[in-house]
Amino acid sequence: MCLGLLLLTLTLVAHNTSSVNQWDTKYTSLIYEITKGRDSLRDERDELQSHISNLTQEMETLQDQYTSVAASQDKLQEQINKLRLNRTDKPCRRGWKKFNAKCYFVSPSGITKTWEGSRKDCKERGADLVIIDTREELDFVKKNYDTTWIGLRREANGNTWKWVDGTVLVGDGFWREEEPNNADGDEDCVEFLQSVSAWNDMPCSSRFSWVCED
Repeated sequence: MCLGLLLLTLTLVAHNTSSVNQWDTKYTSLIYEITKGRDSLRDERDELQSHISNLTQEMETLQDQYTSVAASQDKLQEQINKLRLNRTDKPCRRGWKKFNAKCYFVSPSGITKTWEGSRKDCKERGADLVIIDTREELDFVKKNYDTTWIGLRREANGNTWKWVDGTVLVGDGFWREEEPNNADGDEDCVEFLQSVSAWNDMPCSSRFSWVCED
């Protein structure tokens, strides 16, 4: 009987030992797979971080290049603007007259418009009503054109005269004697009177020829 118990005990020990060995093998295999997966994920993470770093460097390089190109473009535009301002040989379009690097167009003979209509015509030609800010320009207009609208108008407050480019009339200008007088109470636009070589305020609804300046 003791021998039987001994054999049974040895059998159980052998079985348990086999089971332990099997679990140990499974555990080792599981640890290997986990470690392998971890290492694979770590490699992918490092690869992604390297890719992100490269993209960041490329983005910074592109940003620097954009900034450099934008600065160069600004400088080029500035040079172009200076050339335009300094250019004195700008050709005028057909039908326009040149004076001091500017081009002038007078409305067709026999056609008259209101001040607003005259300005609209000038804008459609890529210009605006003439701004007369020197005696030389006044003499040029007198020599070449008849009585016309010019680009000067009274502001709504009734005390300020402004040119079509938004600048305020400075000084006395070239008004006719006792003008502007706002005789009709609505004389808010200015005509150039060739006969006296001076300005006169008139209702903007009046119709005259006009001079455009480019």
